[in-house]
Amino acid sequence: MALVRQNGRLQESVRAALAECGILARITAGTRVALKPNFTYPYYKPGVTTSPAVIRAAVQVLKEYTEHIAIVEGDGGSYLWKAEEAFDGHGIRELEAEFGVTAVNLIHEPAEYISFRTRGGDYRLPLPARLLHETDLLISMPVPKVHAITRLTLGYKNQWGCLVEPMRLRHHHVFNDAIVAINRVLKPVVLADGTYFLDRNGPMDGQPVRMDLILAATDPGAFDRYVSELMGISWRAIPHLRRAAALGDLPRDLAEIEFRVSPAEARAPTFRLQRTLKNWVAVAGFNSRVLTWLLYDSWLGRVVIHGLMYAVTGPPLQDRTPASPGPARAPVPR
Repeated sequence: MALVRQNGRLQESVRAALAECGILARITAGTRVALKPNFTYPYYKPGVTTSPAVIRAAVQVLKEYTEHIAIVEGDGGSYLWKAEEAFDGHGIRELEAEFGVTAVNLIHEPAEYISFRTRGGDYRLPLPARLLHETDLLISMPVPKVHAITRLTLGYKNQWGCLVEPMRLRHHHVFNDAIVAINRVLKPVVLADGTYFLDRNGPMDGQPVRMDLILAATDPGAFDRYVSELMGISWRAIPHLRRAAALGDLPRDLAEIEFRVSPAEARAPTFRLQRTLKNWVAVAGFNSRVLTWLLYDSWLGRVVIHGLMYAVTGPPLQDRTPASPGPARAPVPR
């Protein structure tokens, strides 16, 4: 596990984090690399989406090792936007032209189903064949955030966007089992954009907190265990992390993780989730297949319930014009 402060030298910070974890040593000229950013919005939003600057720095470093680089992402959940919009809004088209990387909308990729066990029995989900068979190294690029439903979204949850299906919420009732199964199959390493973390609410709203960090890990279990500690949120409060720990994929003890900088040395003031009325409605349906259908697939949910809710809280995307991050807490003392 590596934590590197940016100090105005982003490319060097990315290189140092990848090297410290041994990730660069795994890449040769023939390695097919896929970068999976977090595009939870169709344009860059500090603390919400992976920044164009960090993605560019990662591409610059990786290009020294391999020519085979793809940037992959799926459409926004519930058809809110196309991945192509997010590519445009995060400067990915410029990276295609400048570095010859390939931008891939995973929704359009051929799918292959994986199977895993849940309390209700066997369950199947579609993943892109590209990531299963045509990728040698998947690099997950999350932004550390509190999350209105899962409390935290870190390394594990970023792969939820790999599903070949925009209506991913239909599978929320098996999320805790599913996200661990997805990561077990894809085996990503992690390179996180810690320029900002997100506090108070997420994944699309909240307060960005300036941290100026680059974090990397050889697996999402180590990453999530370390970063949850850094944010002051117990991993035991996160159901999918408890599931990962039960399967031996997430270290219960920090002593099982190798790191140079301890979470205590880099810790910010404790992050806290503050749920809204809309969040509580979503939480109610998250673990229930029946309530998910009622809220999102039935006429009553789609037209009446959501109509009333949006009249009070506003639609999910009220403005597609990029905005400044606004005021943030003071940076963590260095």
